[in-house]
This record gives sequence, structure tokens and C-alpha cells, in this order.
Amino acid sequence: MDRDECYRWGDLFTSDWASLVSGMSERADAMGLLQADRNGSLVWSRDEIEECRWVFVEDPSEVERIRAIYGDNENVESPCCFVVAKQPDPSDTRGDVIFDIFRLSPQSYLWHFNRVYTRPSQKGIEE
Repeated sequence: MDRDECYRWGDLFTSDWASLVSGMSERADAMGLLQADRNGSLVWSRDEIEECRWVFVEDPSEVERIRAIYGDNENVESPCCFVVAKQPDPSDTRGDVIFDIFRLSPQSYLWHFNRVYTRPSQKGIEE
């Protein structure tokens, strides 16, 4: 994923819920998938069969929230569950707001899939 694509994902993840749902739906549509909002998780499916789901974590220090993701059988049994966590990381200067994306699947429940971010607000930082 190139930097501009990281910025697009970061901008999408920092938007309000309605804009996030709309933007994610556009991405699902581009892949021929339908999106459903199920209790704050976005589920993408094809022919009524779940392909993947997206779960969003605002504060990764909330241990109970993290446990709840793994405690939810729908997340664990999904063919692919992406967990997007807003991540405080002052060492990463590529962007102002950092998001780590983890992928849960039957093959691995601890896979760090990607990192995206918003554009840095200060000139000269990682441009």
C-alpha cells in the first residue's frame, strides 16, 4: 500500500460514523460485496455469505473492549475479521493519527495486517 492509499484509509477511519459507514460501503461495492452494520461492526458479504468484517477500537488500552472482540464468536468465526485500532504511537511521524489493522482468521488471531495514518499536519515531516 502506498502512502497516499494509507492517507485515504486514515482519513476514512477518522471520519464520523456515518461517513465511515458510507466510505466503507463504497469500498465493499467496488469489490462486489454488500455491507451491513451489525452492532457497530461492518460485515461484508457476497450472496449472503460473510466474506469479512470490520471492528473498530477507539482506545486500545480498554482491555475489556479487546477481550470482547475475541469473546464474540461472530468475530472469531468470521473468515476474516479486521480489527482497526486507533494507535497512539509518537515514534511514527508518517501521520498525525495512526491506525493499526489486525487480521483475525482461523490461521492466526494475532496478525498485524497493516498500519495507516492521516497526513502529518507539520510541514517537512515524512513528505
